[in-house]
Amino acid sequence: MKTFGRLIPLFSCLLSLCSVAHSSLTREEQFNLLSHYNNNASLVEDSLKLFSSGSGLAVSTVISYGFWYSLCRSPELVSALASRSDPSGTEQNELQKFKSLFCYQLAAVITSTEVALAGRVSAWPLALDWWQPLRFPGTAYVGYKTYTTCNPPFLMPVVTAAYFTHEVVVRTVAGTYAIQALRQQDRGTSQPLDYVRSEYTLLSSMAGLMVGVVVYDAMLAGGFTTAQAIGAYLISSELTKRIFTRSSFSTLNSDDTDRIEAGAEALAEAGAIAGSLAAAMAAAIMMSAERSNLIFEGITLFTLVSAVPIVPEVCVGAFVGLLAGTQIIGLMMLQHSQLDPKHLLKNIAPLGPALAIAAINGFSNHRVYGYSLEESFTETVRKQWKKFHAPLDYLYTLFN
Repeated sequence: MKTFGRLIPLFSCLLSLCSVAHSSLTREEQFNLLSHYNNNASLVEDSLKLFSSGSGLAVSTVISYGFWYSLCRSPELVSALASRSDPSGTEQNELQKFKSLFCYQLAAVITSTEVALAGRVSAWPLALDWWQPLRFPGTAYVGYKTYTTCNPPFLMPVVTAAYFTHEVVVRTVAGTYAIQALRQQDRGTSQPLDYVRSEYTLLSSMAGLMVGVVVYDAMLAGGFTTAQAIGAYLISSELTKRIFTRSSFSTLNSDDTDRIEAGAEALAEAGAIAGSLAAAMAAAIMMSAERSNLIFEGITLFTLVSAVPIVPEVCVGAFVGLLAGTQIIGLMMLQHSQLDPKHLLKNIAPLGPALAIAAINGFSNHRVYGYSLEESFTETVRKQWKKFHAPLDYLYTLFN
């Protein structure tokens, strides 16, 4: 069995790759939902149903938390953790000491991730394009950083999954704001393919930025000077961007545009690029925060500004999404500080992030599609229960 640490980059990649799976709704059906949005729809249609669905969500979330904790405590996973680096006797004792705390943390963050995916706004992906895993640049980078620097090492999946959850929320909030703002401004008839090309340019630039940072760190670790490392950074970053640029850009398909209302497509793609911009901003802030270098900060800022279309609603949506993601990360850190292996109720109480994410998803679905809050809660619960009786269908619907 491979060591647990080597599974982390794969774990990160799988999260990104799963995000491009086929949606349970066809592309036309998604745009129909956007086109027939009822602006007068009520957020809460029935208070009694809201109480029922909210209670069901709380119960199913706690049960899911216990389910993931039980899986984490299984002997197979504990064995995988122990074989991470052949720990000595002292390290074995430390592993036993932190085992329960680790499982509480992992179960909590996976529960939040599950809720975030089960109820998120999914006007995208618009098509199954090869480059869509680039929509989660920060998760890939966090996977790399935690693999190389995280201590204790078995907390790596917790950190990576937490950041992935943060990115899902960031994309949902940013896309929701952009779609609603454009709808109010009656700008949904703009050319939809401009958004797709802009998003692709933004994400390929961010991919180059990440590769460059990895090369930069490797050069410094290898004993090279800062000037040499920066030179390698610039070369590798530009080379990566050019490789992506010369790859086939398969999203330009006029036949699809002819069959779908352009206004709805423009709204969905504006939401997609707002989400990608917000995720890219979060990744760029994270990368630049690790090093106080004006060159890096300048290049990062230029990369973002040069790749984004000048659409105020998209840019403001990205900032709103980034702000929401910051709050979610803060909640997760608060949850982390309150976990205690000796007090079970104290561990269940901080499931606030999962319920807060469910509320964010519910409000977002209302603003984009006109769904009521109780409908969103009920759908989230339905997807949570699927893992017990239809695991494959659960994965299919969760990562649509």
